[in-house]
Amino acid sequence: MKLIKIDPNKVMIPEIRVTARFDDEKLAMFKESIKSTGQVAPIICVMVDGQVVLVDGLHRLNEAIQNGDKVILAVITDGDMVDVLTKNIYVDHLRGKVPPSEMRGVIEALYKEYNLGIEDIVKKTGLSQAYVEKLLIISNLTPMCLEALDDERIGVGIAFELTKSKSPDQQEVFLQMCIANRWTLAQLKAFMDQTREIEDNRTEAPAPEPAQVSQTVACRFCGDEYPPQQLASLIMCHNCQGIMFEAVGAGRRAAQEAAQAQVDENKPQKQEKST
Repeated sequence: MKLIKIDPNKVMIPEIRVTARFDDEKLAMFKESIKSTGQVAPIICVMVDGQVVLVDGLHRLNEAIQNGDKVILAVITDGDMVDVLTKNIYVDHLRGKVPPSEMRGVIEALYKEYNLGIEDIVKKTGLSQAYVEKLLIISNLTPMCLEALDDERIGVGIAFELTKSKSPDQQEVFLQMCIANRWTLAQLKAFMDQTREIEDNRTEAPAPEPAQVSQTVACRFCGDEYPPQQLASLIMCHNCQGIMFEAVGAGRRAAQEAAQAQVDENKPQKQEKST
C-alpha cells in the first residue's frame, strides 16, 4: 500500500460498483467543502495490470475532474478486479446507504463472472451470508420486479419475499399490490401466506356418483328378465339365429304343454250319475 499523487483523469472507474448516496443537503455541503479546503482524504484504488482502478472516492474524483485538478492523492495497492469489487463493497457499504441494484450487480458479478463462492464473498466484503444469498436469489425476479428494486420502490427484504411466488405473473401481481398499498415486509408476507394457504386448500368438488338404477334386460330367447352383467353376448349369422329362435321356441312350447298336461292330470275326475 502506498500514497501517491495521480492524474484524476487516468483513474479507471469500473462499470459495476457501489456508491454511497448523499441527500441533496449533504451533497451540497460536500461540494462546498471540496471548494474551500480541497481534497483532504485520498481516494482508494487498486493497481490492476498497470491500470489504476477506483475502489472508493467517486464523488471526490468527480469533483477533482470538474474543478480541473491536475493531481489527486490516492492510496494504491496491487490486486485484481476481485479485490476492486470486494473492497468497494466493504468500504462503501459501511459508509452509508447503497442502492440495492448496485449491490446486487457487484455480488452477481463476483459470483458468476469471477467464480467467487458465497463464503469467500462474505469474508472479503463483511456482508452476512444471508444477505449475499438473498441478493443472488433476487436476480431471478422478473424485470418488472428488479426495476422496482433498482428504483428503490421496494427493498431487498420485499424483493426476496417475492421470489417465493409460484409464477412470474404472481410475482408481479404481489409487487403491484405491495406498492399500491404501501405494505411493509410483514404485511406482504402475511398476505402471501394467506394466498398460499387458500391455494393449497382449494380442491375441486368431487363429481357425484351416478345413481344406482335397478335395471334388467329381457333375454331374447326365454324372455325372462336378468341384470345386464348376467347376459351373454352371442355373435351369429341370421340363419343360425333363426334356428336358435325356433329351437328355443319349440322347447318353450313343449315345456308349456308338459306343464299343462300335468295340471290336467291332477284335476279331480267327475263321477257319472247312475240312472
